[in-house]
Amino acid sequence: MQTIASTPTNAPPVTAQHAEASGLTNDTPFNIINRASKLQSVRKSPINTLPEEIILHIFKLGASSRNSQKRIDFAVLVSHVSRTWRNVAFSCSSLWSDITITADNMHSVDGELTIVNASLLRAKELFITPNIVCLEPGTIMIMNWLRLVLPRVKYLSIHCDTLQVAWLVMKHLHTAPMETLETCKLKYGTTVLSFHHSIIPPPLVRFLFLAGQNEEKAAVNFFPKLARVKVSGFPVSWSQWSLTRLTFLPINFMSLHDRPSMDMLKHVLTINRETLEKFEIQGAIQQFGTLPHNADELPTNLPRLADLTLGYLSQWEAIIFSLHFEAPALKHLKLCDISRSILAQHWPQDFKDGFDLNNPIIQNMPALQPFNNFSSTILLENLVYGWSSLLERVETLALEHFSLPPLFSNLFLQDNDPLKQSHGARVVLAYCMLQTCTQLRRLALINPEECFIHALNMYPDGADTDDTKNSGPAPALTHLYLASSHPDRLMLFLKRRAESLAKEEGPHMLDYLELATEKKDVGHLLKAIVSDHIDLSHLAKSSLVTEWQGSFTT
Repeated sequence: MQTIASTPTNAPPVTAQHAEASGLTNDTPFNIINRASKLQSVRKSPINTLPEEIILHIFKLGASSRNSQKRIDFAVLVSHVSRTWRNVAFSCSSLWSDITITADNMHSVDGELTIVNASLLRAKELFITPNIVCLEPGTIMIMNWLRLVLPRVKYLSIHCDTLQVAWLVMKHLHTAPMETLETCKLKYGTTVLSFHHSIIPPPLVRFLFLAGQNEEKAAVNFFPKLARVKVSGFPVSWSQWSLTRLTFLPINFMSLHDRPSMDMLKHVLTINRETLEKFEIQGAIQQFGTLPHNADELPTNLPRLADLTLGYLSQWEAIIFSLHFEAPALKHLKLCDISRSILAQHWPQDFKDGFDLNNPIIQNMPALQPFNNFSSTILLENLVYGWSSLLERVETLALEHFSLPPLFSNLFLQDNDPLKQSHGARVVLAYCMLQTCTQLRRLALINPEECFIHALNMYPDGADTDDTKNSGPAPALTHLYLASSHPDRLMLFLKRRAESLAKEEGPHMLDYLELATEKKDVGHLLKAIVSDHIDLSHLAKSSLVTEWQGSFTT
């Protein structure tokens, strides 16, 4: 028997139910009533009944990811669910305080929209017109959503592999004042850029974001809290730079044509001299910089600068920079021959056995011409004999990819240090550098030559005062970091240090010792340490043998 269920007599008709639920009249077409009924059920779902304070707390938890792309994905997603969520999302400063824009989160590999896809779907609700710029196949970007959140951004990082995309992003940075922006990092391309004459930017792409284009739009008014700026590869309009009050400023890896002249660099640093505490310039020092115009010209004083990094393709870049500036408060110094660093990083197979000047890769690099050798000898001589007052203040020193071929100037040849009678010239120069750094406590050597290994162990952490051949004590190091692609050099250091400490030639052990090498050699190094019965606990209170990843653990 077929049973037919009947509607209770006190229940309103179906159309009446839909009409009451959505506030529609009874003569509304059924298809509209049906859609309104579904929408009404969504609006009455438990998530939409939560107080805004709870939703805000959930959003803050969602924005706590360390992955910048996930943070942006989450922020854009929740701001396009509903009008209520959008209002709450835009009121949540932590959602937009840290934004990193890279090629990966601009578009997906297959060219489909990724994080900004939601912006297109909800463009009408946001009352904005999507701005789609087709730059090349697979590169589509919608940036209008960024303009809405600019006033809330504290940290902005832009890493682009296409200058047109970078230009599109930068245009939006002038659409509204960024009153809370504290840190801005701009990166284009890779370190290899510093090997080339120039890049060819699109028309008018000379980035003025760091400059005041006119008095009404002065950078100081647009970015009142901006204190940390990092520029790498971007072709900046140096002559129009107007950012002041910076405490942190790295300028890195510019093509030869895009590097600031020494006069422009002086201008940038001078207008920030009262606040600048950390400055970094790598692969961006003018290749053929000018010497001071006359002997009486005083170097530009940077009174608050405590941390300086110089990365040079030729040692003369660093020497000329040092002649133009002085930093009486300097405590942390890093010097890097980036020509050797970049070549070894990008062409490891071609340079694993050394740097042959006849290598076609070197011959075809404009920035490396003319080059006689990869040398830091004259730079180190000037530091020891000419600018010793600078080294005397340094507490932390890092030397990366230093090469000391025996090509000495009169500064070293005229020094009658008795150590020359018992040690090679390069070892003596390396040791004289350690002697000069009287306040040195932390030393990092990246791919050091053997002369540095020997210098470290001539008199561990201090000289024997009864040794008449010694011209002065070396500093009492507390932290030592050694990284080398040659594990045998690290073993040489350990053996010499163990022998010296066994003879009690040094006053104390290190507080911390870190040894780093390539991943494939870490196991071999540990086995060698065990087989040679070297007890690291006798060399340092704490020690680590690890894979070299470009930075040290502590």
